[in-house]
Amino acid sequence: MDLKEILKEIENLETEKKGFQLDDLDYGEIVSLSINDNIYGLLKVREHIGEVVKVANMWAKALGGGGRVVMVGAGTSGRLAIMEAAEMFPTFGIGRDRVLGFIAGGKNSVFASKEGAEDSIIAGKRLVKRLKLSKKDLLIGLSASGRTPYVKGAIDMAKVLNCPTALISTNPKERVLIKADVNICVNVGSEILPGSTRMKSATVQKVILNTISLLGAVILGRVKRGRMVDLVPTSGKLRARAIKTLVEEFSLEYDEAVKLLEKTGWNLRLAFEIMEGKDADNGRKV
Repeated sequence: MDLKEILKEIENLETEKKGFQLDDLDYGEIVSLSINDNIYGLLKVREHIGEVVKVANMWAKALGGGGRVVMVGAGTSGRLAIMEAAEMFPTFGIGRDRVLGFIAGGKNSVFASKEGAEDSIIAGKRLVKRLKLSKKDLLIGLSASGRTPYVKGAIDMAKVLNCPTALISTNPKERVLIKADVNICVNVGSEILPGSTRMKSATVQKVILNTISLLGAVILGRVKRGRMVDLVPTSGKLRARAIKTLVEEFSLEYDEAVKLLEKTGWNLRLAFEIMEGKDADNGRKV
């Protein structure tokens, strides 16, 4: 795309506008400003609760129906997509092939910026074609500006394949070029460092992703008694958490909890079902 066209697209974006003369402020003021700005962005998310609920239901429907959730973004947004996807297996026991995150430019872009990767609409379309997305799946695009070509290409191709789509942006809906089935466009205003959407915009995108997966997991029944009942205890910390969960929820002693988890192959859900069955047999409310 011609640079003049790109300039025209971004010059009126809220996140690109200058807000503060940072170098005229003292250090404490800058720290306070950064914290307050992130809080402001998060409070703006509350204006979009209905849209977040919609996407969470789409998320649950895709995974509950045997489909996949695919998240795509460029730069910081892509890294957030990858990070969110990576957490779904240990947290909710969802297969690593069921929730996927992709970044423009591929794996090499995760640890270092790959200039120009986000500008390829074709790359986004190719990704979706390669994944063979369908109406069973869900594609979530992350683009602070709402114009990222890589994300636009992915969403446009997903629509062709009848795959449900959602977009998470931090600019007003009327200034966003990408059109998904559900657009969550949180108007966070200017960044304290103009155009640096790794700041407040990234915070907002991460919270929205976390909330979608949390609510989606609740809808799918992967949260019981407010606990991560399907967590996969692959580390000492996670095994300790599984033990702690049984001790607190069913008033077990440490050794009893360990014995039960060993009996179930460290399957916390199965341990819950065994204990809830006992509670039911004893006539206690569960």
